[in-house]
Amino acid sequence: MSYDPYEALIAPARAKASLLRLILGLVITTLLYMLLLSLSCQVLLSVMGEAWFEQTLQVPGPSSPSQMFVMLGSFGFLTAAVSFTVWSLHHHSPLLLIGDFARAKAQFFRTMIRLFALATVVAVITSNSSTVVQNLPLSQWLGLLPLSLAFLLIQVSAEELVFRGYLQSQLAALGLHRIVWIVIPSAIFGLLHYDPAVMGAAAPWMVLSTTLFGVIAADLTARSGTLGPAIAFHFVWNFYSIIFCGFSDYLGGLALFSYDFSITDEERLISLVPYDAAFLLLAYLTMRIALRRLVAIWPVDD
Repeated sequence: MSYDPYEALIAPARAKASLLRLILGLVITTLLYMLLLSLSCQVLLSVMGEAWFEQTLQVPGPSSPSQMFVMLGSFGFLTAAVSFTVWSLHHHSPLLLIGDFARAKAQFFRTMIRLFALATVVAVITSNSSTVVQNLPLSQWLGLLPLSLAFLLIQVSAEELVFRGYLQSQLAALGLHRIVWIVIPSAIFGLLHYDPAVMGAAAPWMVLSTTLFGVIAADLTARSGTLGPAIAFHFVWNFYSIIFCGFSDYLGGLALFSYDFSITDEERLISLVPYDAAFLLLAYLTMRIALRRLVAIWPVDD
């Protein structure tokens, strides 16, 4: 599989491609996102009360279902912000950040099903290598699951729209080498997950792992010509790390299981890095095979 399909995402960006416009677009997106977050925080403060709001902002992080829904849902503002930027500054539809919708949907479901199968097998094989405990009662978890999946999709779609849909495609439209438009958005994505106040010495390892994730998502986007595979990849990854098994004291409010150690346990956290890297590589190979077969039955120039 070549990067030829990526032209479908680069072409709309090429008409208004310039480095200054891209920088301005990132500034507008960031400021608008922060403004919407600030306004929503004022609403939450008046509705939910100061105690609930302060608990949501505490370190390590939100850990109740309501707090998690607020956190995941807030990424909808990021989608709104980048959509406004694309429409107002680049003068094309934000939907073009995704690519052909029918193709994106087919790629999304094909890769997601295979990734869920892979992740389930890996979870069974590695079940004895880490100790987990029940976090939410099964009945409560199942009751929350439809909303959890919907809000999770909001979160992962927003991040993919910004990093792979907007930033990566804009850099590619400038005619820069593929290494540049793959590595720069992935590195920024990784650095935004740097949280030494919570993870301590493990924080750089989390950045490295997240950057690798970004590189894989970038490559899949270029090979598929849509955001479908990247969103599916992100969705499955976050499902298993947030919805299925997470940390009770850090983004664990919707998780069925939680690890028997805190997110602040640096040594135990670092011990998970090789498992994450191995799964990322397995997932990449799985998605490459799935996409190759899809292209075989659905040529790019259809």
